[in-house]
Amino acid sequence: MQRKRLTDQRKGLVLLLFLILTVALYSCGGGGGGGDGSTSSSNSSLYITDDISDTYQQVLVTLYKVEFEKASDKSLVTAFEDAQGVTYDLTELRGVIEKLGSLPQGSYSKVYLTLGEELILVDNSGNELKPTFDDSNVWTTCSNNKCVIEVSGAANVTDNQHVILDFDLKQFTYDATTNKVSAKIVLDADGSEHEGYFELKSDDYELKGIVDTINANSVDLKVLKAKHFMPDSTIVTVQFDSSTEFDCDDDDGKSSCSVSSSADLQVGMKVEVEGTWNGTVFVATKIEVDEDDDIAFTPCTVPDRSMTEYSALKVQPEIEATGTDPYTFDSTNYTITVSGKTIYITKETRIKDETTGSEKAICADSIPSTSNKIEVKYFEGQDSSGSTVNIAYKIEFE
Repeated sequence: MQRKRLTDQRKGLVLLLFLILTVALYSCGGGGGGGDGSTSSSNSSLYITDDISDTYQQVLVTLYKVEFEKASDKSLVTAFEDAQGVTYDLTELRGVIEKLGSLPQGSYSKVYLTLGEELILVDNSGNELKPTFDDSNVWTTCSNNKCVIEVSGAANVTDNQHVILDFDLKQFTYDATTNKVSAKIVLDADGSEHEGYFELKSDDYELKGIVDTINANSVDLKVLKAKHFMPDSTIVTVQFDSSTEFDCDDDDGKSSCSVSSSADLQVGMKVEVEGTWNGTVFVATKIEVDEDDDIAFTPCTVPDRSMTEYSALKVQPEIEATGTDPYTFDSTNYTITVSGKTIYITKETRIKDETTGSEKAICADSIPSTSNKIEVKYFEGQDSSGSTVNIAYKIEFE
């Protein structure tokens, strides 16, 4: 049976349980759990991380629960749980740790992770795989679209200890015949192999999108990217209130910002939102408006198709082509073909023309007939019939 390694030398897909005890709290309360399996009232922090190789552009897994089994009575302590499931693109967690939950001090003998049965792998060519975890081994049990993976090994959680669960990709394989992934997880009980990881301070959900409609206490966004969750639609409602902070994106490099309230929002702006997701709406704690020159735009009237007609959008690797004829444009169907890939243009597609020396924004009915270079950024998605299509969100002609 032919098997393909998911990565090469790196250990990746690491779940880091970076356990940092709070000092001076409960200082009289029974010490850091001893060999009898007892736990004190002081909690440690639970984090997630990844060190995956460059083989994949995206690795999406959904985590529902992390449970530790007490050594004394085999009862389970829940360190993390989310009924909706938190979806992580593990390629964004290289060399960093991100908080999941907390874990009491004590002595533990096993760990159980509940994950979504299906994971998504997108390689650097944009090819997408949707395998499921293999439950033919003794440590994985799957049912009802979820899998529980058992990790053996003792961990005595004491003061300032780092406990790490590592999806060891040297033993993490994809079977193309069965379309299944076998994941063997090992326990690094003292954290010595994962020192020096940078801690992300926020564990909130994040959303990036284009303002579609503005309401009294909410906006509807056309989704460009979601972090920690997978929206069911290309439109997500973002709610805000008097406590929501409005500002400009820190990456814009501006010393002052004209965005200070919801009244400054405009249709067509691109925003980055932090907050929480309840499965239906996104509740914003902070809304940052990008003021880069490629952000605010007025959608074109042609072609007569919208990005909102498509679902399951996933960002693909950028296509760049040069030469005397780097692309062909179908002015009837408003599609562009680059490097053998046909991509739909919508009325929201941002198109830049630099062929005359000066940069200008254009609509699809003004696409230049020739260009020395083209760059296309696009999504892979599904149309109303469920067929897979490519949808451009940015095209540049040079």
